[in-house]
Amino acid sequence: MNTVSTYRDGEAMPAIRVANARLPRSRACVALGLANALVLTDVGADVMADSSLLTSFDTRTLEQRGIDPALATLLLQAPRFTAGRHPVTLTVNGQRRGRVDVAFSRQGDVCFDQALLDTANLRVPARTQDDQPCHDFLGAWPQTVIDPDPASLGLSLIVPTDSIRPTTRDFTGYQTGGFAGLLNYDVSSLHSHFGDQSSRYMSANTELGFNAGDWIVRSRQVQTRQDDVSRTSHLAAYAQRTFASQQAVLQAGQISLYNPVLAGTQITGVQVMTEQALRVEGQNAAIEGIAHSQAQIEVRQNGSLIHSTVVPAGPFSLNDVRRLNHRSDVEVTVKEADGSERSFTVPAAMLGIGLPAPGFSLAAGQVRSTSDTQDDNPWVISGGWSGALDPQLQFSAGMTTAADYRATGFSLGLLPSTATQIQASLLRTDAGGRAPSRGLQGDLSASHRFDDQWSINAGSTYRTFGYRELEDAVFSLSSDNGKSRYRDRQSVALAWSHPTLGAFGGGMSRSSSFDGQSSRRALASWGTSIGGVSVSANAEWQLSGAGRGGDSVYLNLSIPLGENRRARTWVRSAAGEYRSGVGLNERFNDRFGYRIGIEHDTRDKQVQSTVGASLLPRYSQLDLSYTRSDAERSSYQAGARGGAVLHGGGLTLSPYPVRDTFALLSVGEMDAIKVSTPSGPVWTDSQGQAVVPQVAAYGRSAVEIDTRSLPRNIDINNGMAVISAGRGAVDRVEFGVTMTRRALLKVTTSHGAPLPRGATVSTEDGEFVTLVQDVGQVFLPNVLDSRPLWITAPGLERCRLDFELPAKADAEAYYETAAAQCRAL
Repeated sequence: MNTVSTYRDGEAMPAIRVANARLPRSRACVALGLANALVLTDVGADVMADSSLLTSFDTRTLEQRGIDPALATLLLQAPRFTAGRHPVTLTVNGQRRGRVDVAFSRQGDVCFDQALLDTANLRVPARTQDDQPCHDFLGAWPQTVIDPDPASLGLSLIVPTDSIRPTTRDFTGYQTGGFAGLLNYDVSSLHSHFGDQSSRYMSANTELGFNAGDWIVRSRQVQTRQDDVSRTSHLAAYAQRTFASQQAVLQAGQISLYNPVLAGTQITGVQVMTEQALRVEGQNAAIEGIAHSQAQIEVRQNGSLIHSTVVPAGPFSLNDVRRLNHRSDVEVTVKEADGSERSFTVPAAMLGIGLPAPGFSLAAGQVRSTSDTQDDNPWVISGGWSGALDPQLQFSAGMTTAADYRATGFSLGLLPSTATQIQASLLRTDAGGRAPSRGLQGDLSASHRFDDQWSINAGSTYRTFGYRELEDAVFSLSSDNGKSRYRDRQSVALAWSHPTLGAFGGGMSRSSSFDGQSSRRALASWGTSIGGVSVSANAEWQLSGAGRGGDSVYLNLSIPLGENRRARTWVRSAAGEYRSGVGLNERFNDRFGYRIGIEHDTRDKQVQSTVGASLLPRYSQLDLSYTRSDAERSSYQAGARGGAVLHGGGLTLSPYPVRDTFALLSVGEMDAIKVSTPSGPVWTDSQGQAVVPQVAAYGRSAVEIDTRSLPRNIDINNGMAVISAGRGAVDRVEFGVTMTRRALLKVTTSHGAPLPRGATVSTEDGEFVTLVQDVGQVFLPNVLDSRPLWITAPGLERCRLDFELPAKADAEAYYETAAAQCRAL
């Protein structure tokens, strides 16, 4: 009976809790009773001082209390695991290492096999035998302390420091290879009606590709459709592979040129760079704004459309926009429901400093435009390097050369303290051709955290009239005098937080062009929670330049009406309109939530009602909403987001986008099993398969089964796995499951009398299983184990446990009940 049962949180357990997973706890309880049976009679106090006498028991007293004396030797031993493999939580020198299956001998000794050494990050002993699965770790490091905790399924190791593997990066231990195709999608649609007129808008951000042998092949594009006008913006199509031993990355195809100093451009070519130069996806700062109505948002960088979506009225925050580079500003266009448009620029400095990662980059290819087709696009060569001159000073330099164009630059990153970052750069360009020019650009940015409450981020850029980016020199028309280009930009952002007063953030940006035009924009936000009531305010001002008069203020109050239900009320002012409303939001579970709201416009006295729902139907994220006003205006909005992976086992859908390194998991062939992943919960499909959409490359990512979603007659061998994979790998995780059948028996002797409490239940070879409880109850964790069970007790003849259960188990019951007899043979 060596089955480990995994109990669910909140599961109603029977009165008998003596499955092997709880065995040491029951031993401890019985040992307490045994302590009262120690030989204390006819022994003086001076004899009690002899600790050796504390290891003997009064057999007669034990028998009178219904305890088998044969258990005394077993229960005197330190807590230990029973023989076999057990999933345990491993801790090494106080550091948690995750879950691992560990083998134990009949004496409770730990088997230091390769899996345990790898998980614990320990060296392999020099003296080892290839034909033995267990290494002699204790022989090599006898100072090791092993502390098993069977009650909580834990194992703690205290090992000498020289037995721990060195911290140098060893890429050989990471999973590599694998093949799978994928499709990521983020689709939104807006259909509006106003009287006899109607308008349709659709946007689709898609990514198509595959992983094969650590190669990553991707194609990214943005497609939009406004009524009958369609547009496609192709962002990139490339192949990429990491060569771990050289710690270098190779990219080929339509790529974004990376340079630690110069702004990148789109090229068709080849690029090699240090692996650390790849920024982690999802680390971009948020692009924020306020929509006056349900609006279409388009984000551009270097003239290319890089993201498109639909947002509801109020503040919006785009957290996962994948920019082409981290040095160019971002242009945001907001298209309101009434057809009006406004645009604003988010300076690169407001999206974070982001000091260049140490390493090198080399690239060569042909300049590419994502908006125009050019037959005479020039070839370009680019290179850069970034490294630390000392722990507090980082130097970066870069160069880009094309026909009739040269750009050079350098930057210094200063880290005077852990709370301060300063970066300064100077760039020089020399553009020939039809409009020769030379110019300089200087950048200065800084961020500082004053304390746990205050932080500031500021940046400034200035360029001379002759400065040209590569795109300006290649794609600008000769008639363009360049006066509409910006001359200087400044931005500053301030953040403050207080445990009671909440969090405040504010920022301002200003830009001016060579023709004398200027633009200023400001943002502010504040939020706090008082007794569960959330209060927030957002404001946006276009102080000068295009779009002036589009100021917006949004106040929101959210009141809890239970654990997952909240009432909202808000007031907003935008473009001279004042609106107030009330609404209700409720989240039923991980997979469904709804929202309803009514809004009143004080200017035209119109009432607008909205109803919407957010769904996670296991394989996709859906968002639906319907809005209607008294002015015969209505709109429907629908959005879907997720991914699909095609692999050897079939097609598996994911509710989240699949990144460059991912994994496939299986839980037998069971449907609807919930699994926690770094991206969020996923559920297995009808084949028992699911996708882990994002795995940390050259890191550790934990994946855990929610045991409450398992059928009641299923036990899982190990409910947690730690994935370690190289970039581009497609790892596979298989959770072993076994069908079990639990029974609570009421056992009587052949004469009909109940068995005495404390009688021992064991296998024929003496392996302890459990103890008999009150009124002869015995809980068996797995009756599918067909080995005969025997019961012994003082004054009771050794007898065999006999019982019968229905041929078909009840899959909905955690355990079954039955009568049993103990027959003496």
